[in-house]
Amino acid sequence: MARKIIGVLALVGLFVGLNPALAAKPNYAPEFPDKDGTYEVPGHPNMKVRVFVHKPNPGKPGPVPTPTCSDAHENIDTVGTTGWHLPSTFTYTLNTSSVPSAVGGERLPEIASLSAGKWDSLSGKINLIQSSETTTINRARSDGKNIVSWGRTSGNALAVTYTWYYPSDGLVAESDIIMNSKFHWSWQACSNSSYDVQNIMTHEMGHWMGLDDELNSNFADDTMYGYGSTGEYKKDTLEQGDIDGFISIYNNL
Repeated sequence: MARKIIGVLALVGLFVGLNPALAAKPNYAPEFPDKDGTYEVPGHPNMKVRVFVHKPNPGKPGPVPTPTCSDAHENIDTVGTTGWHLPSTFTYTLNTSSVPSAVGGERLPEIASLSAGKWDSLSGKINLIQSSETTTINRARSDGKNIVSWGRTSGNALAVTYTWYYPSDGLVAESDIIMNSKFHWSWQACSNSSYDVQNIMTHEMGHWMGLDDELNSNFADDTMYGYGSTGEYKKDTLEQGDIDGFISIYNNL
């Protein structure tokens, strides 16, 4: 009898393992959609997660544009804020194995450091620390780690940033940046066929700081303008509107 029971249990286990509907959810599955919005966090009623999707510039079809390899300084309107702020020390981890070959995983630490430094240098109240360790995680999930990785996102998102935070006091608990691996990427190439990594990453890290997307064309030269273009690197340099938005958050802490 015992052998029969063991045999039945083994068959059930095999069936469950082969049936996707019954198998356990993979630990790399995304917990939230890569779609703009604010979502409840299951099991954490005092926490929410905000998802920002950075999309290509929706310009009208036409001739191939000249790469925007310039660094204009025009708009001074203050960038909006999200209602959260980073803790005084924020450590992030890189997935260097996910980086497209055209960029090179060995260059990601420098690129991320340059992007983070644009924001970190604005205030002595926050310290962005790049972990000496790396990760292989390539999807956003609430696991206590702040990651920067390439991975799959749906639709035409260039990158998606997920930020878990406490609405009661605005403190960030965790934030992940996922760059879309289906696009062509480069660094300092100024090519109309690829997106500059540092350009987009500096924008995404602005969401870490607590800055919102600005979709009005008045903000087209700002780092926090919500659309990206090929050959663009002007987001590498913060505009006064970006800086003023940052100051409005951290000078009041």
